[in-house]
Amino acid sequence: MWLMFTTVIGFTVLLLFGMLIMIHFLKKAMFSEDSVNIDERPEKTYTLDS
Repeated sequence: MWLMFTTVIGFTVLLLFGMLIMIHFLKKAMFSEDSVNIDERPEKTYTLDS
């Protein structure tokens, strides 16, 4: 009984750590994409203004 309980807790902890790591890398990818978009936007607005 205790073995089953500990394995379930260990599995959930591993899943939580995996989700946190995935979210961390996804946030990094999202920030890099946002920075690229922000770099592109001023050029478009300047061309529209001029």
